[in-house]
Amino acid sequence: MMTRAGLVVIAFALAACSPPQPETKTAEIPVTPSAPQAGCSAVASRDWSAVGSQYYVIEAEAQGETCAAAVATIRIRAREGEVLFTRDYPVAQVPLAFNPNNDQTGLRTDLEAWIQNTAEPPTADTLPAWPNGAGNPPGFTPAAPRNRYEGARGAQGPLFCYPDGAESNACVAMAGDSATLLGSLTPGRP
Repeated sequence: MMTRAGLVVIAFALAACSPPQPETKTAEIPVTPSAPQAGCSAVASRDWSAVGSQYYVIEAEAQGETCAAAVATIRIRAREGEVLFTRDYPVAQVPLAFNPNNDQTGLRTDLEAWIQNTAEPPTADTLPAWPNGAGNPPGFTPAAPRNRYEGARGAQGPLFCYPDGAESNACVAMAGDSATLLGSLTPGRP
């Protein structure tokens, strides 16, 4: 026990006689606030199983300096990835689909809703007939000539419609790996 007490006294004496150790300083790294991400962007995608065992991928993306100034793109792809249809719209021109006061999260939610098919039922034969000699079908602003429009109706193939303005829905007729923009349907308009 005496030996142990002696060793403790010697250890304290050596510690008292040792030169002081220099203080180590920790470098402080200044915290800089993260720069806000420039612009606004969002994407959405979904599979669409159309009538007749036809499968497509509906995609949407939007990009802009601000969410209100973004341009949205809708795209329809074949299952193998080939782009069959694509169209760009400034989101400010499609108030039926996009809230102009959205942030990035709201824009993504709007895109997800935008790529839901508004055609009920989703077949071209449900579109209004285009009477012979008429300028357009009732409630429809055509983007295709009458023979192509009526051909799509007669084929009774898949139809994908989505908001393209304040009151209208653009309608795209699908036939295998072919897509035709037929025009815009405005319900309730003559």
